[in-house]
Amino acid sequence: MTKTEIVAVFESIANIMQIRGDEPRRYQTYRRIAGILDSLQEGIHVLYEQNQLIEVPGIGKSTVEKVGELIETGRCEYYEELRASIPAGVMDLTSVAGVGPSTAGKLYRELNVDSLEALQQALDNHELRQLKGMGKKTEENISAGLEALLRHRQHKLMGDVLPLAWICSAILAKLEGVGEISVAGGLRRRTETVRNAQIVAACSEDACAAKLRDALAKAMFMVSVNDDWTDSGGSARLDDDVELQIKCVAPEDFGSALIHFTGSEDHVAELNQRSVELGLNSDFGRGKSEEEIYAALGLPFIVPELREGRGEIQAALADQLPHLVETTDIRGDLHVHSTWSDGLDTIESIAQAAQKMGYEYIAICDHSTSSKIANGLSVERLLSKLDELKEIDEKTPGIKILMGGEVDILNDGSLDYPDEILGKLDVVIASVHSGFGMDETDMTERIISAIENRFVHIIAHPTGRLLDRRDPYKVSVGALIDAAAENNTALEINAYPDRLDLKDTHARQAKERGVMLAINTDAHTALDFRLITYGVYTARRGWVEKKDVLNALPLDKLMEVISNQ
Repeated sequence: MTKTEIVAVFESIANIMQIRGDEPRRYQTYRRIAGILDSLQEGIHVLYEQNQLIEVPGIGKSTVEKVGELIETGRCEYYEELRASIPAGVMDLTSVAGVGPSTAGKLYRELNVDSLEALQQALDNHELRQLKGMGKKTEENISAGLEALLRHRQHKLMGDVLPLAWICSAILAKLEGVGEISVAGGLRRRTETVRNAQIVAACSEDACAAKLRDALAKAMFMVSVNDDWTDSGGSARLDDDVELQIKCVAPEDFGSALIHFTGSEDHVAELNQRSVELGLNSDFGRGKSEEEIYAALGLPFIVPELREGRGEIQAALADQLPHLVETTDIRGDLHVHSTWSDGLDTIESIAQAAQKMGYEYIAICDHSTSSKIANGLSVERLLSKLDELKEIDEKTPGIKILMGGEVDILNDGSLDYPDEILGKLDVVIASVHSGFGMDETDMTERIISAIENRFVHIIAHPTGRLLDRRDPYKVSVGALIDAAAENNTALEINAYPDRLDLKDTHARQAKERGVMLAINTDAHTALDFRLITYGVYTARRGWVEKKDVLNALPLDKLMEVISNQ
């Protein structure tokens, strides 16, 4: 188990105790222990293996035993017993915005709400407002939170589903009788979320679909193969309740089928209209390859990320398709966390991993003071980190380690560090981590205040959304883009699969206003560097080119640009 997972177990223990109505002292103790473990600067596994964890103030023998159990077995008997003491659905209640452990406990104990379904029924019957301390407004907020959670659960993150689809494609491509094969649908267009996964396969044998079905049935991540299979394909269910749809087509139809099943509907409709205008079929016809079909329509090949019916056909006809940014264009990551705050890797190991990525530079941007849950740095700790970073930078040739900070934008628009401290940093990223419930006017003014600060280079994850569980806070993105353009401040495309923030349409608006974009991973471990590709996918959907990306600049040009902001 990682440090984050171990801390989460102790947090869950505290939550279960609070839900059950245990004495506050008990769950507060476990919550305090979780905070102590999370704040450890040295690796929790190392401290345990060297018998030094017991020496940490606030950590007792019982805690060490539980940590050891988690490290060695991945389980904790005490935690399992606690989980069994309440229905599993009660813990799901805390996934709803506005429902913390205390509220979940009250709902369970007083209304017997033990699942999301039961919560919906209680809301429909207006039962929550009958509870002490809850009124109509609280009920409305919880109802909105539940609606958002259920809506998000209908979609799967592209970053979660795409790797599974790739693996399935690789398995099926090895089968005799299978020729060309490709992921299709929203996954191929790299939409941020999808309802299902689609694969198109060119099959040269009549029994090919049966071979595909049998091969999928043996895959270890397959939950079930559905009974809807015919010669033209069928479906199956993957882990995490993902439906996989397989389309089998003749080799001579592969190109046309791939265009149809990749979509979008608007793009395909425009291709059909183009076909009619040229006096061809109302359907754009058959073809082995997509390139062949686009050429027949007098068009260059249009990459899947642009196929949304947002002017790509017109741009193609005018020879004005963008030269989209590539992952290989990225020269460094400007938003990375280390063990100084809530990251899992040291600055040195991060730098080494960045070198393996071929990066020229890396910016270590740990959290600021107000991010208590993320072990945010006080001014004193920030200065100590600066000293360590300089030493590591000097002994790590081949890559420049930049001193950065992810600085909280406070509710009044001020920043978590004073200007004299911000001036010591190479890269300042400002972001919102609290006060998500502000109205649109106040939130917009709050973030614009940070944009106007001369020391701020980048606004991180500007809308604060989490795709699988939290809607964006209320903010005028257009106003942020205008302010960023006026102040030469970059906006981030956060590559984490559950953020992808800015989203594609906002990224395109920013590009058109001349705002530089920074594609960062917000990495909390060196392994997260691989997520950069998802940020690039989103940028490409937003028509973003290499010239629009701050961290596609070489180091000398990057430093020149940010020093002039």
